[in-house]
Amino acid sequence: MTETVQIEKEVDPFDPLRVPSIEEREETVDNYIEFLRKQRVPAHEIELHANLLRDEIGLELKFGPLPDSDNFPNIMTSVAGDFAETYSSYLEVPKHFLYMSFLTCLGSILSDRVKLASELDTPPRLYTILLGESADDRKSTALIKVVNFFSEAMDKFPVCLGVGSAEGLQMRLKKDNKLLLVFDEFKQFINKCKIEASVLLPCVNSLFEMNRYESQVKNSSIQIENAHLSILAASTVQTWERVWTPAFTDIGFNNRLFLIPGSGQRKFSLPAKIPQEKKQSLKNDLVKILRLVGEGLELNLTEEAKKLYQKWYINLEQSIHTKRLDTYTMRLMPLLAINEFMREIDKEIVEKVISLAMWQLEIRRRYDPVDAETNAAKLEERIRRALKSGPKTDRDLKRITHAHRIGLWFYGMAINNLHKFNEIAWDKKERTWGLK
Repeated sequence: MTETVQIEKEVDPFDPLRVPSIEEREETVDNYIEFLRKQRVPAHEIELHANLLRDEIGLELKFGPLPDSDNFPNIMTSVAGDFAETYSSYLEVPKHFLYMSFLTCLGSILSDRVKLASELDTPPRLYTILLGESADDRKSTALIKVVNFFSEAMDKFPVCLGVGSAEGLQMRLKKDNKLLLVFDEFKQFINKCKIEASVLLPCVNSLFEMNRYESQVKNSSIQIENAHLSILAASTVQTWERVWTPAFTDIGFNNRLFLIPGSGQRKFSLPAKIPQEKKQSLKNDLVKILRLVGEGLELNLTEEAKKLYQKWYINLEQSIHTKRLDTYTMRLMPLLAINEFMREIDKEIVEKVISLAMWQLEIRRRYDPVDAETNAAKLEERIRRALKSGPKTDRDLKRITHAHRIGLWFYGMAINNLHKFNEIAWDKKERTWGLK
Protein backbone atom coordinates (compact mmCIF):
# COMPACT_ATOMS: atom_id res chain seq x y z
CA MET A 1 0.00 0.00 0.00
CA THR A 2 1.41 3.33 -1.06
CA GLU A 3 1.67 5.96 1.70
CA THR A 4 0.28 9.38 0.86
CA VAL A 5 2.63 12.21 1.65
CA GLN A 6 1.07 15.64 2.23
CA ILE A 7 3.23 18.55 1.16
CA GLU A 8 2.50 21.77 3.00
CA LYS A 9 1.95 24.60 0.56
CA GLU A 10 4.03 27.70 1.26
CA VAL A 11 1.86 30.64 2.24
CA ASP A 12 2.24 33.67 0.02
CA PRO A 13 2.00 36.75 2.31
CA PHE A 14 0.94 38.86 -0.67
CA ASP A 15 -1.91 36.59 -1.72
CA PRO A 16 -5.07 38.80 -1.63
CA LEU A 17 -7.21 35.76 -0.76
CA ARG A 18 -5.06 34.81 2.23
CA VAL A 19 -6.69 35.25 5.65
CA PRO A 20 -4.33 37.31 7.86
CA SER A 21 -3.09 35.59 11.01
CA ILE A 22 -4.35 36.61 14.46
CA GLU A 23 -0.99 38.26 15.16
CA GLU A 24 -1.26 40.34 11.98
CA ARG A 25 -4.80 41.40 12.79
CA GLU A 26 -3.81 42.36 16.33
CA GLU A 27 -0.98 44.43 14.89
CA THR A 28 -3.51 46.23 12.69
CA VAL A 29 -5.60 47.07 15.74
CA ASP A 30 -2.51 48.25 17.66
CA ASN A 31 -1.54 50.55 14.80
CA TYR A 32 -5.07 51.94 14.69
CA ILE A 33 -5.04 52.60 18.44
CA GLU A 34 -1.70 54.40 18.11
CA PHE A 35 -3.15 56.56 15.33
CA LEU A 36 -6.18 57.49 17.48
CA ARG A 37 -3.93 58.41 20.40
CA LYS A 38 -1.91 60.76 18.19
CA GLN A 39 -5.19 62.40 17.20
CA ARG A 40 -5.89 62.93 20.94
CA VAL A 41 -9.07 60.86 20.85
CA PRO A 42 -10.40 60.28 24.42
CA ALA A 43 -9.46 56.92 25.96
CA HIS A 44 -13.05 55.66 26.23
CA GLU A 45 -13.63 56.39 22.51
CA ILE A 46 -10.38 54.64 21.53
CA GLU A 47 -11.58 51.49 23.27
CA LEU A 48 -14.93 51.69 21.48
CA HIS A 49 -13.43 52.19 18.00
CA ALA A 50 -10.79 49.49 18.59
CA ASN A 51 -13.47 46.97 19.55
CA LEU A 52 -15.53 47.84 16.48
CA LEU A 53 -12.48 47.07 14.36
CA ARG A 54 -11.78 43.84 16.27
CA ASP A 55 -15.35 42.70 15.69
CA GLU A 56 -15.11 43.53 11.98
CA ILE A 57 -11.89 41.53 11.43
CA GLY A 58 -12.91 38.54 13.56
CA LEU A 59 -11.02 39.14 16.80
CA GLU A 60 -12.28 38.84 20.37
CA LEU A 61 -13.31 42.10 21.98
CA LYS A 62 -10.99 43.51 24.63
CA PHE A 63 -11.95 45.81 27.44
CA GLY A 64 -9.26 47.58 29.37
CA PRO A 65 -9.49 48.26 33.09
CA LEU A 66 -11.99 50.87 34.18
CA PRO A 67 -10.28 54.19 34.85
CA ASP A 68 -9.88 53.64 38.58
CA SER A 69 -6.88 52.85 40.77
CA ASP A 70 -4.81 51.54 37.86
CA ASN A 71 -5.07 54.90 36.09
CA PHE A 72 -5.46 57.27 39.02
CA PRO A 73 -2.88 60.05 38.58
CA ASN A 74 0.45 59.63 40.33
CA ILE A 75 -0.18 62.49 42.75
CA MET A 76 -0.62 60.77 46.12
CA THR A 77 2.21 62.33 48.14
CA SER A 78 2.92 63.99 51.48
CA VAL A 79 0.38 63.74 54.34
CA ALA A 80 -2.69 62.60 52.38
CA GLY A 81 -0.50 60.21 50.38
CA ASP A 82 1.15 58.82 53.52
CA PHE A 83 -2.26 58.29 55.10
CA ALA A 84 -3.52 56.44 52.01
CA GLU A 85 -0.34 54.33 51.80
CA THR A 86 -0.44 53.37 55.48
CA TYR A 87 -4.11 52.44 55.70
CA SER A 88 -4.20 50.63 52.32
CA SER A 89 -1.30 48.48 53.55
CA TYR A 90 -3.51 47.11 56.32
CA LEU A 91 -6.93 47.22 54.68
CA GLU A 92 -8.50 46.15 51.38
CA VAL A 93 -9.49 49.71 50.53
CA PRO A 94 -8.35 51.22 47.21
CA LYS A 95 -5.56 53.65 47.96
CA HIS A 96 -7.13 56.52 46.01
CA PHE A 97 -10.40 56.14 47.98
CA LEU A 98 -8.44 56.97 51.13
CA TYR A 99 -6.49 59.78 49.48
CA MET A 100 -9.52 61.65 48.12
CA SER A 101 -11.51 61.05 51.32
CA PHE A 102 -8.63 62.56 53.31
CA LEU A 103 -8.61 65.66 51.07
CA THR A 104 -12.40 65.96 51.42
CA CYS A 105 -12.17 65.95 55.22
CA LEU A 106 -9.25 68.38 55.14
CA GLY A 107 -11.22 70.69 52.86
CA SER A 108 -14.14 70.59 55.27
CA ILE A 109 -11.97 71.69 58.22
CA LEU A 110 -10.31 74.50 56.27
CA SER A 111 -13.33 75.58 54.21
CA ASP A 112 -13.31 79.10 55.70
CA ARG A 113 -9.56 79.41 56.25
CA VAL A 114 -7.87 78.51 52.95
CA LYS A 115 -8.43 79.90 49.45
CA LEU A 116 -6.74 81.02 46.27
CA ALA A 117 -5.64 84.63 45.89
CA SER A 118 -8.43 85.43 43.44
CA GLU A 119 -11.53 87.60 43.18
CA LEU A 120 -13.42 84.31 42.90
CA ASP A 121 -13.98 83.25 46.49
CA THR A 122 -13.57 79.51 45.94
CA PRO A 123 -13.46 77.41 49.15
CA PRO A 124 -11.68 74.02 49.20
CA ARG A 125 -14.94 72.15 49.89
CA LEU A 126 -15.55 68.95 47.91
CA TYR A 127 -18.63 66.86 47.11
CA THR A 128 -16.89 63.48 46.80
CA ILE A 129 -18.60 60.24 45.75
CA LEU A 130 -16.79 56.90 46.12
CA LEU A 131 -18.19 54.70 43.38
CA GLY A 132 -18.09 50.89 43.40
CA GLU A 133 -19.95 47.86 42.13
CA SER A 134 -20.39 46.00 45.41
CA ALA A 135 -19.45 45.68 49.07
CA ASP A 136 -16.11 44.16 48.04
CA ASP A 137 -14.99 47.61 46.86
CA ARG A 138 -14.73 48.73 50.52
CA LYS A 139 -16.34 52.13 49.96
CA SER A 140 -17.82 52.27 53.47
CA THR A 141 -14.55 51.17 55.07
CA ALA A 142 -12.82 54.16 53.48
CA LEU A 143 -15.47 56.55 54.82
CA ILE A 144 -15.38 55.13 58.34
CA LYS A 145 -11.60 55.03 58.68
CA VAL A 146 -10.97 58.54 57.37
CA VAL A 147 -13.78 60.14 59.38
CA ASN A 148 -12.66 58.31 62.52
CA PHE A 149 -9.08 59.45 61.99
CA PHE A 150 -10.07 63.11 61.75
CA SER A 151 -12.47 62.81 64.70
CA GLU A 152 -9.66 61.40 66.86
CA ALA A 153 -7.06 63.92 65.67
CA MET A 154 -9.25 67.03 66.00
CA ASP A 155 -10.77 68.62 69.10
CA LYS A 156 -13.86 69.22 66.97
CA PHE A 157 -14.70 67.66 63.62
CA PRO A 158 -18.43 68.18 62.84
CA VAL A 159 -19.96 65.27 60.91
CA CYS A 160 -23.58 64.54 60.03
CA LEU A 161 -24.29 60.91 59.15
CA GLY A 162 -27.43 61.59 57.11
CA VAL A 163 -30.12 64.19 56.64
CA GLY A 164 -33.75 63.81 55.60
CA SER A 165 -34.82 67.34 54.72
CA ALA A 166 -33.60 70.89 54.15
CA GLU A 167 -35.19 71.82 57.50
CA GLY A 168 -33.11 69.14 59.23
CA LEU A 169 -29.95 70.33 57.48
CA GLN A 170 -30.72 73.90 58.54
CA MET A 171 -30.95 72.84 62.19
CA ARG A 172 -27.66 70.91 61.97
CA LEU A 173 -25.84 73.83 60.32
CA LYS A 174 -27.01 76.17 63.07
CA LYS A 175 -25.13 73.98 65.52
CA ASP A 176 -22.01 73.59 63.32
CA ASN A 177 -21.70 75.89 60.33
CA LYS A 178 -18.74 73.86 59.00
CA LEU A 179 -20.18 70.41 58.35
CA LEU A 180 -19.19 67.20 56.56
CA LEU A 181 -22.28 65.38 55.35
CA VAL A 182 -21.50 61.65 55.20
CA PHE A 183 -23.66 59.04 53.45
CA ASP A 184 -22.72 55.39 53.79
CA GLU A 185 -25.32 54.83 51.05
CA PHE A 186 -25.83 57.78 48.69
CA LYS A 187 -29.16 56.20 47.80
CA GLN A 188 -30.57 57.56 51.06
CA PHE A 189 -29.93 61.11 49.92
CA ILE A 190 -31.32 60.47 46.43
CA ASN A 191 -34.54 59.01 47.86
CA LYS A 192 -35.03 61.97 50.22
CA CYS A 193 -34.54 64.41 47.34
CA LYS A 194 -37.29 62.72 45.33
CA ILE A 195 -39.94 63.32 48.01
CA GLU A 196 -42.61 65.65 46.67
CA ALA A 197 -42.25 69.26 47.87
CA SER A 198 -38.77 68.56 49.28
CA VAL A 199 -36.22 71.33 48.74
CA LEU A 200 -33.29 69.28 50.03
CA LEU A 201 -31.80 68.90 46.53
CA PRO A 202 -31.83 72.61 45.55
CA CYS A 203 -30.56 73.46 49.03
CA VAL A 204 -27.53 71.15 48.86
CA ASN A 205 -27.02 72.12 45.22
CA SER A 206 -26.83 75.85 46.10
CA LEU A 207 -24.55 75.29 49.09
CA PHE A 208 -21.87 73.85 46.79
CA GLU A 209 -20.96 77.34 45.56
CA MET A 210 -22.62 79.58 48.12
CA ASN A 211 -22.69 79.81 51.90
CA ARG A 212 -26.38 80.63 52.14
CA TYR A 213 -29.75 79.31 51.02
CA GLU A 214 -33.27 80.58 51.44
CA SER A 215 -36.69 79.12 50.68
CA GLN A 216 -39.88 80.81 51.83
CA VAL A 217 -43.24 79.11 51.34
CA LYS A 218 -46.60 79.46 53.08
CA ASN A 219 -46.07 76.86 55.81
CA SER A 220 -42.28 76.62 55.85
CA SER A 221 -39.30 78.94 56.10
CA ILE A 222 -35.70 77.92 55.48
CA GLN A 223 -32.88 80.40 55.86
CA ILE A 224 -29.29 79.20 56.01
CA GLU A 225 -26.41 81.67 56.48
CA ASN A 226 -22.62 81.31 56.68
CA ALA A 227 -22.74 77.56 55.97
CA HIS A 228 -19.74 75.54 54.77
CA LEU A 229 -20.98 72.16 53.53
CA SER A 230 -18.88 69.27 52.25
CA ILE A 231 -20.08 65.80 51.19
CA LEU A 232 -18.39 62.41 51.39
CA ALA A 233 -20.58 59.53 50.20
CA ALA A 234 -20.43 55.95 48.97
CA SER A 235 -22.50 54.85 46.01
CA THR A 236 -23.03 51.94 43.67
CA VAL A 237 -23.02 52.47 39.92
CA GLN A 238 -26.75 51.68 39.87
CA THR A 239 -27.49 54.50 42.33
CA TRP A 240 -25.31 56.90 40.33
CA GLU A 241 -27.39 56.21 37.24
CA ARG A 242 -30.49 57.32 39.15
CA VAL A 243 -28.96 60.78 39.49
CA TRP A 244 -29.29 61.23 35.73
CA THR A 245 -32.91 62.35 35.79
CA PRO A 246 -34.27 65.84 34.99
CA ALA A 247 -34.72 66.67 38.70
CA PHE A 248 -30.94 66.43 39.15
CA THR A 249 -29.55 67.29 35.72
CA ASP A 250 -31.69 70.39 35.15
CA ILE A 251 -30.01 72.16 38.08
CA GLY A 252 -26.52 70.82 37.33
CA PHE A 253 -26.20 68.62 40.42
CA ASN A 254 -24.24 65.94 38.54
CA ASN A 255 -21.30 68.17 37.68
CA ARG A 256 -21.03 69.35 41.28
CA LEU A 257 -19.99 65.83 42.28
CA PHE A 258 -16.42 64.52 42.08
CA LEU A 259 -16.56 60.82 41.18
CA ILE A 260 -13.97 58.38 42.50
CA PRO A 261 -14.54 54.86 41.11
CA GLY A 262 -12.48 51.93 42.29
CA SER A 263 -12.36 48.22 43.07
CA GLY A 264 -11.11 46.61 46.25
CA GLN A 265 -9.09 43.40 46.23
CA ARG A 266 -9.22 40.63 48.79
CA LYS A 267 -5.87 40.62 50.60
CA PHE A 268 -6.41 40.04 54.31
CA SER A 269 -8.82 37.57 55.90
CA LEU A 270 -8.14 39.23 59.26
CA PRO A 271 -6.44 42.63 58.86
CA ALA A 272 -3.78 43.43 61.45
CA LYS A 273 -4.11 46.53 63.62
CA ILE A 274 -2.31 49.63 62.42
CA PRO A 275 0.41 50.43 64.99
CA GLN A 276 -0.46 53.43 67.16
CA GLU A 277 2.88 55.09 66.44
CA LYS A 278 2.03 55.19 62.71
CA LYS A 279 -1.38 56.71 63.42
CA GLN A 280 0.15 59.24 65.78
CA SER A 281 2.74 60.26 63.20
CA LEU A 282 -0.04 60.96 60.69
CA LYS A 283 -1.99 62.94 63.30
CA ASN A 284 1.12 65.02 64.05
CA ASP A 285 1.44 65.82 60.34
CA LEU A 286 -2.20 66.92 60.23
CA VAL A 287 -1.57 69.25 63.18
CA LYS A 288 1.41 70.73 61.29
CA ILE A 289 -0.88 71.53 58.35
CA LEU A 290 -3.37 73.28 60.64
CA ARG A 291 -0.55 75.31 62.24
CA LEU A 292 0.69 76.33 58.78
CA VAL A 293 -2.77 77.61 57.86
CA GLY A 294 -3.32 79.33 61.20
CA GLU A 295 -6.27 81.70 61.23
CA GLY A 296 -6.29 81.87 57.45
CA LEU A 297 -4.08 81.45 54.38
CA GLU A 298 -4.46 82.89 50.90
CA LEU A 299 -2.30 81.15 48.30
CA ASN A 300 -0.84 82.75 45.18
CA LEU A 301 0.34 80.92 42.06
CA THR A 302 3.88 81.37 40.82
CA GLU A 303 4.21 82.97 37.36
CA GLU A 304 5.13 79.60 35.87
CA ALA A 305 2.12 77.97 37.49
CA LYS A 306 -0.19 80.76 36.26
CA LYS A 307 0.95 80.30 32.65
CA LEU A 308 0.40 76.55 32.79
CA TYR A 309 -3.05 76.85 34.35
CA GLN A 310 -4.07 79.60 31.88
CA LYS A 311 -3.07 77.41 28.93
CA TRP A 312 -5.08 74.46 30.28
CA TYR A 313 -8.12 76.61 31.06
CA ILE A 314 -8.23 78.26 27.62
CA ASN A 315 -7.85 74.96 25.77
CA LEU A 316 -10.29 72.92 27.87
CA GLU A 317 -13.01 71.50 25.62
CA GLN A 318 -16.57 72.71 26.14
CA SER A 319 -19.01 69.89 26.88
CA ILE A 320 -21.48 68.85 29.57
CA HIS A 321 -18.74 66.70 31.12
CA THR A 322 -16.33 69.62 31.64
CA LYS A 323 -18.80 71.82 33.49
CA ARG A 324 -17.40 72.95 36.87
CA LEU A 325 -14.18 71.04 36.21
CA ASP A 326 -12.34 74.36 36.47
CA THR A 327 -14.16 75.02 39.76
CA TYR A 328 -12.74 71.81 41.15
CA THR A 329 -9.22 72.69 40.01
CA MET A 330 -9.46 75.96 41.96
CA ARG A 331 -10.56 74.02 45.04
CA LEU A 332 -7.92 71.33 44.70
CA MET A 333 -4.89 73.59 44.10
CA PRO A 334 -4.80 75.05 47.64
CA LEU A 335 -5.62 71.64 49.14
CA LEU A 336 -2.72 69.90 47.39
CA ALA A 337 -0.40 72.78 48.23
CA ILE A 338 -1.06 72.81 51.99
CA ASN A 339 -0.89 69.01 51.95
CA GLU A 340 2.73 69.56 50.85
CA PHE A 341 3.23 72.25 53.57
CA MET A 342 3.47 74.95 50.88
CA ARG A 343 2.38 78.59 51.16
CA GLU A 344 2.48 79.09 47.39
CA ILE A 345 1.17 77.05 44.47
CA ASP A 346 3.96 76.11 42.07
CA LYS A 347 3.98 74.51 38.63
CA GLU A 348 4.21 70.97 40.06
CA ILE A 349 1.01 71.43 42.09
CA VAL A 350 -0.81 72.76 39.01
CA GLU A 351 0.43 69.78 36.98
CA LYS A 352 -0.96 67.40 39.61
CA VAL A 353 -4.31 69.18 39.70
CA ILE A 354 -4.61 69.22 35.90
CA SER A 355 -3.85 65.49 35.70
CA LEU A 356 -6.54 64.85 38.32
CA ALA A 357 -9.03 67.04 36.43
CA MET A 358 -8.40 65.26 33.13
CA TRP A 359 -8.77 61.90 34.88
CA GLN A 360 -12.09 63.12 36.27
CA LEU A 361 -13.18 64.10 32.75
CA GLU A 362 -12.60 60.53 31.55
CA ILE A 363 -14.45 59.21 34.61
CA ARG A 364 -17.47 61.41 33.87
CA ARG A 365 -17.57 60.18 30.30
CA ARG A 366 -17.18 56.56 31.35
CA TYR A 367 -19.96 56.73 33.92
CA ASP A 368 -22.38 58.82 31.89
CA PRO A 369 -25.14 56.16 31.78
CA VAL A 370 -27.05 57.72 28.91
CA ASP A 371 -24.25 59.10 26.71
CA ALA A 372 -25.55 62.62 27.18
CA GLU A 373 -23.37 64.31 24.58
CA THR A 374 -24.42 61.88 21.84
CA ASN A 375 -28.13 62.12 22.68
CA ALA A 376 -28.06 65.92 22.64
CA ALA A 377 -26.24 65.89 19.30
CA LYS A 378 -28.81 63.47 17.84
CA LEU A 379 -31.67 65.74 18.87
CA GLU A 380 -29.91 68.80 17.47
CA GLU A 381 -29.73 67.13 14.06
CA ARG A 382 -33.36 65.97 14.25
CA ILE A 383 -34.45 69.52 15.08
CA ARG A 384 -32.51 70.93 12.10
CA ARG A 385 -34.14 68.43 9.73
CA ALA A 386 -37.62 69.02 11.13
CA LEU A 387 -37.33 72.79 10.69
CA LYS A 388 -36.12 72.57 7.10
CA SER A 389 -39.75 72.09 6.04
CA GLY A 390 -40.79 75.25 7.89
CA PRO A 391 -41.37 76.69 11.40
CA LYS A 392 -42.81 74.41 14.08
CA THR A 393 -44.40 74.91 17.46
CA ASP A 394 -42.49 73.54 20.42
CA ARG A 395 -45.12 70.83 20.87
CA ASP A 396 -44.91 69.73 17.23
CA LEU A 397 -41.12 69.78 17.33
CA LYS A 398 -41.06 67.49 20.37
CA ARG A 399 -43.44 65.10 18.62
CA ILE A 400 -41.55 65.05 15.31
CA THR A 401 -38.14 64.55 16.95
CA HIS A 402 -39.46 61.89 19.40
CA ALA A 403 -37.98 63.97 22.22
CA HIS A 404 -39.84 62.03 24.92
CA ARG A 405 -38.02 58.83 23.95
CA ILE A 406 -34.59 60.31 24.62
CA GLY A 407 -35.62 62.73 27.35
CA LEU A 408 -36.88 66.29 27.62
CA TRP A 409 -33.69 67.37 29.38
CA PHE A 410 -31.72 66.49 26.23
CA TYR A 411 -34.34 68.21 24.09
CA GLY A 412 -33.93 71.37 26.15
CA MET A 413 -30.15 71.13 25.87
CA ALA A 414 -30.37 70.68 22.08
CA ILE A 415 -32.73 73.66 21.69
CA ASN A 416 -30.52 75.86 23.87
CA ASN A 417 -27.38 74.90 21.94
CA LEU A 418 -28.95 75.63 18.54
CA HIS A 419 -30.41 78.92 19.76
CA LYS A 420 -27.15 79.97 21.44
CA PHE A 421 -25.17 79.48 18.23
CA ASN A 422 -27.80 81.25 16.09
CA GLU A 423 -28.93 78.21 14.11
CA ILE A 424 -32.58 78.57 15.13
CA ALA A 425 -34.79 81.43 16.31
CA TRP A 426 -37.98 81.75 18.37
CA ASP A 427 -40.84 83.70 16.82
CA LYS A 428 -42.63 85.29 19.78
CA LYS A 429 -45.66 86.32 17.73
CA GLU A 430 -46.27 82.94 16.05
CA ARG A 431 -44.80 81.00 18.99
CA THR A 432 -42.75 78.78 16.68
CA TRP A 433 -39.15 77.69 16.18
CA GLY A 434 -37.55 78.21 12.80
CA LEU A 435 -34.14 78.02 11.10
CA LYS A 436 -32.20 81.26 10.80
